[in-house]
Amino acid sequence: MKLVIIGAGFGGLRLARKLRNKAGFEVTLIDRFNYHQFQPLFYQVATAGLNGSDISFPLRKVFHGAKNVAYRMATVEQVLPAQNKVQTNIGDFEYDQLVIATGAGTNFFGNANMEKYAVPMKSTVEAIELRNRILQNFE
Repeated sequence: MKLVIIGAGFGGLRLARKLRNKAGFEVTLIDRFNYHQFQPLFYQVATAGLNGSDISFPLRKVFHGAKNVAYRMATVEQVLPAQNKVQTNIGDFEYDQLVIATGAGTNFFGNANMEKYAVPMKSTVEAIELRNRILQNFE
């Protein structure tokens, strides 16, 4: 079975790891980044307890040696369910089953001021930006 997983966050990564080297599955994992970030520790990066590299790891390393899991760094442009196809910026991927595990973004609930002034923390980059802002305010 050809399985395409969109998203290499906790859900997508867990499924791909579970199916690694499992007979009968040909897995393609698609994510726009080539690394996974351990979100529960973003606060540690923001408070200078850890470096960003301490909570991020390359996806290729996870699946090195896997016979049936292929990772592709790509941006999904369109899903065509009638054709069982995912279109990306690097090409099309056909599937028998599709899993969309793209996670969530920061929700400002339509509040323009919150969006303008709040500092989200949904990535290592945002956690580092928050850390810099905290340090600037105290120095």
